[in-house]
Amino acid sequence: MISRLRLKEGWVTYFLLLLIYLLPVWCLNSANWTDGFGLLTWVVALSVTLGLAFAKAKWLPGIIAHVLATVIGMFWTLFVVSYAVPGTATVKERFLALLQRLLTWVANALTRGVNADNIMFVLQIGMLVWILAYLGAWFAFRRQQAWAAIIPAGLIILVNNAYATRGLTIYFVLYLFCALLLIVRVHVLASQVRWQDRHIAFAPDIVLDFLRDGAVLSLLIVAAAIFLPSMMSKPMWSDVWNVFSKPWEQVQDEWSRLYSALRSQAEEQAISFGRTMALGGGAQLSDTPFMVVETPRPMYLRAVVYHEYTGRGWVNTDYQSTRWPEDSNWPVPAFDLTETITQTLIPLRRDVTYLYATGQPISADVPVGIQLSFITGAVEEDGRLVSGLGDVSVIRVGADIPQDGYSVASAISVADEQSLRQAGTQYPGWVTERYLDLPASLPDRVIALAQQAVQGTTNPYDAGVALERFLRHEAKYSRSIEAPPPNADAVDYFLFESKTGYCDYYASAMVVMLRAVGIPARLASGYAGGSWDPMRHGYTILYSDVHSWPEVFFPNYGWIPFEPTASQPLIVRPTGEETGLVSGETSPVPLSLLEDEEKFGPDEVIPGDTGSAAEQPAESTWSAWPIAAVVIGGLLVLALLIMAIWWFVSVRKMKPAERMFARVVGLARLAGIRQKESETPREFALRVSGTLGECRRNALFFANLYNRERFGGSRQVALDPTAAHEHLSTLRKRVLAYRWRQVRARLTPKPKPRFDRVPMARL
Repeated sequence: MISRLRLKEGWVTYFLLLLIYLLPVWCLNSANWTDGFGLLTWVVALSVTLGLAFAKAKWLPGIIAHVLATVIGMFWTLFVVSYAVPGTATVKERFLALLQRLLTWVANALTRGVNADNIMFVLQIGMLVWILAYLGAWFAFRRQQAWAAIIPAGLIILVNNAYATRGLTIYFVLYLFCALLLIVRVHVLASQVRWQDRHIAFAPDIVLDFLRDGAVLSLLIVAAAIFLPSMMSKPMWSDVWNVFSKPWEQVQDEWSRLYSALRSQAEEQAISFGRTMALGGGAQLSDTPFMVVETPRPMYLRAVVYHEYTGRGWVNTDYQSTRWPEDSNWPVPAFDLTETITQTLIPLRRDVTYLYATGQPISADVPVGIQLSFITGAVEEDGRLVSGLGDVSVIRVGADIPQDGYSVASAISVADEQSLRQAGTQYPGWVTERYLDLPASLPDRVIALAQQAVQGTTNPYDAGVALERFLRHEAKYSRSIEAPPPNADAVDYFLFESKTGYCDYYASAMVVMLRAVGIPARLASGYAGGSWDPMRHGYTILYSDVHSWPEVFFPNYGWIPFEPTASQPLIVRPTGEETGLVSGETSPVPLSLLEDEEKFGPDEVIPGDTGSAAEQPAESTWSAWPIAAVVIGGLLVLALLIMAIWWFVSVRKMKPAERMFARVVGLARLAGIRQKESETPREFALRVSGTLGECRRNALFFANLYNRERFGGSRQVALDPTAAHEHLSTLRKRVLAYRWRQVRARLTPKPKPRFDRVPMARL
């Protein structure tokens, strides 16, 4: 019975593999993306065990084993994760509730809806971990292939640490050394089996070779993990990254749509304004500067416009695209009471891919690509719109942005309050078709609340002001919030349950409430105006300045921004009464004159990097060296300690003559002499004595003892400790003398060659 439980690879291999795949689960759980990852410990335990059992069942074909493992893993993962479903008691109830959630998630994924069910994320990660852990055990115990077992687990940890909070590096360090030990055990076992089958003698300390090489590889990986982020900030690597940035932006966009309720743990920097904007949990934003805007006054910089509300977030469905060349007037609608301004945007980072502009952009000095819906008949030539009008939602710039930035001309509205009140409600068809839609699932109490908030107003402008003030007064600003429940409408949850949120929630609530009372509105996302920087002679935009706001359409005047977010200053417009303005006149008072209102909110500003990469490249690069030196030094000490313990354990298992010959092999290595696989112990001793000189008798003493012990038929030979010590001491002195001769030869300057003049022979 006991013999059946013995593993050729050793049970240590099983527990190492189990730990390697438990570390990603524990790392995900520590990142606090959502609750429930602790349940996946049971998924990993059964997966590795089943992989071991199927790998040892030689009678079971691989394809059948994989199919059985997949089926078992699917049901086992569903069973384990079902314990995370609230409000269920029996196994049947948990299964049915989880399957219903899965079907809802698939339906939303196929219809481009926004998902907020975090249990689906845990379930899918559980399925992934099951497959990877099972295949890892299969390859380790069936084919003795360690790399196929450990690489997937390492990738999970690296990806998680790249997006999660700091302080999770310990999981990667533990993973590296567990992977190192697994590589040593699997590869040494495979090599020993092959050598024994071929009757090849091998050195007893061969394990140390693998351990040393694995330690070096681990140190290189850790060093790459430390220095790669700072290297990627250099222009050369940034250009390489730009090639892959757009596909990766699409991946991030889909990720935020499918897993909108995950808790954001890392400081977000390069905000991705994709086709969807999910109303999920809180966010931490870095204070790192990434752009300087030279403009007459601070204004909102729009990046993308969303028009379809799904109940869980926003979607941009403008799949039509065209190109605009530089320095050309774009085919966009013109409105009354506008002022043209030029803004120059200078990127401080290499991740600026959108054309940020205020108001209605009408031209730029760089070629751009746009996403839009056509207002009137469009005519295109070579992918460029040459006639017709378009309702633009996204403008992108190419990768080759000049170092001095790019300039954009925008038409901004300077319409006064009186003009906006008199604008009327004669909306164009292209506005009412897109900007009044609401989902059928919107709760009735949201519509009732909107009607109550605008009660007493007689025009869309006053209704917008009433909703703006209502939201600023009724809701509390905070970036540290939980995502709405999976089946809840995000705006309804914000208005009636949490009453706490950040700009995305404020803007979404106002747009939905405006549409509920028949006023067309849309949600814009981009950046707030930033702060004046006299050193750069412009307004510096930080990553933490990312912002969302509602825009309301007024006939003849176009899209007018409002500011319902409590932490932002109100937008002040001229009343039109003091100056006697009427429709058709141009107001000299800017739209974005901001009221001097004090911001509030305990977590409005999240601490982050305060220096600019453009100004402090040396400091940001060299500041990582002390930390890197400590980490690498600590890992090196730990690796040496493990090697010493391994050596001690390995030597204790050897016979006396084998142990002494292993010491001779170690001394020879210090002199740069390694035993070849084809050499007998006596041949190796003769080569050592020939290289070191004057130690033939000493080297042969240990080789002869080792030959008699291993091939003489006796289990143990008599060893004179005094003679062994003398011979080993002589060999040690010969090694030191040999190394000293090598060092002295390298340090001694070589004499310059002399060319003596030889008299030329007379002809």
